[in-house]
Amino acid sequence: AVMEGRTVLDLAEGLQLRRVRVMGACRIELSGFNDTMRDRLRAYGLFGEIISWKLRMFVPTDASGVGILTEVLDTYPVARVGEREAA
Repeated sequence: AVMEGRTVLDLAEGLQLRRVRVMGACRIELSGFNDTMRDRLRAYGLFGEIISWKLRMFVPTDASGVGILTEVLDTYPVARVGEREAA
């Protein structure tokens, strides 16, 4: 549901997972992280890109993404499932 863009997941500690479109490709972005979380998230397998002078973190959308997403959700459980607003 997240990859289809219909759902936004609010996670523990203020994190949020949502689908975004970057450079013409759909990605799953993790937002709301702080500097102390960054290294842990990279260790899980998320990758970061500097876009408009801001670090953004993404979950890979290939086969490895499922395991990475599982690690993230084990550490930061889902607090709320929300519907994505229509654009």
